[in-house]
Amino acid sequence: MRRAVTIAACLCVALAGRHALADENKACAPLTGNPTVSQFSKTMPAHPRRIVVLEFMFAEDVAALDMTPVGVVDPEYYDGWIGYDSARFKGVPTVGTRQEPSLEAIASTQPDLIIGVGYRHAPIFAALDRIAPTVLFQFSPDVQNGNGDGARTQLEWTRSIFHTIACMTGREQQARDVDARLDAGLARDAARLKEAGLTGTRFALLQELGLPDRYWAYTGNSTAAGVARALGVHLWPEKPTREGTVYLTSADFLKQPDVAVLFVTASGADAPVDAKLDSPVWRFVPAKKKGRVSLVEPNIWGFGGPMSALKLGDVITEKLLALPKQ
Repeated sequence: MRRAVTIAACLCVALAGRHALADENKACAPLTGNPTVSQFSKTMPAHPRRIVVLEFMFAEDVAALDMTPVGVVDPEYYDGWIGYDSARFKGVPTVGTRQEPSLEAIASTQPDLIIGVGYRHAPIFAALDRIAPTVLFQFSPDVQNGNGDGARTQLEWTRSIFHTIACMTGREQQARDVDARLDAGLARDAARLKEAGLTGTRFALLQELGLPDRYWAYTGNSTAAGVARALGVHLWPEKPTREGTVYLTSADFLKQPDVAVLFVTASGADAPVDAKLDSPVWRFVPAKKKGRVSLVEPNIWGFGGPMSALKLGDVITEKLLALPKQ
């Protein structure tokens, strides 16, 4: 018989935003009213240990809390896109893909908690709930309902999700340790950029998609924007979007003379820049003409948890420091 308690008695979520668990005296609150949660079961286990995660971010989160899930999705892609503590997941059973998790495989792991994402897993919530208590998170702030002014980015949002999972699993101290590590890393990187005179630098973070001259650019409400803000630099384009990304082409950079470009490749950062930016328009782009385009290794994932944010901050700092001065 599964050990269960009421939501009000046990389910927990830390305060959203930076330093959400900085005050040890603040108790975890119920999930009800937590904006990051889209659905949850009526009863939940006290401090679950057998957890199935149905998205990369949650795999990273439980690893950062020093927990190993009993089921994961798409493990071969986790290593390429995020890569944090990949060794932990060796031998963990695969329970399908992020888009199509296998209910049979999930049930075989005998979980006491399933963590998924609303926009993918809401249609199967009832089936998941029959297997084990389930929590579905909203993946990012809703820019159409009050969170689109740029004041809150996916960085704060994902940190709130991380703290919610920490409260649910009784890992608040581990979350505080991760908070401190992330904040210290971002502060260190901000100081390096300031010392180099790069505070206020404008840059774009593009993701290669394998499409001809068409890329994802992370926008003003993305995790990358939150990291940039902490570093004292500015991510372009600033306008928030529903997913924190927008499609751009080389032509969109023609009138951005002071915007550097960090280009996340799908195959490796050791290829020549010209081989990646092969549209004839790129040679007219100011950043390209000035040598202010840098390739970034592929496992920089803009939709991860706090450890991905720390890595992203380090990479942005290193790449901006290495570019020719504006």
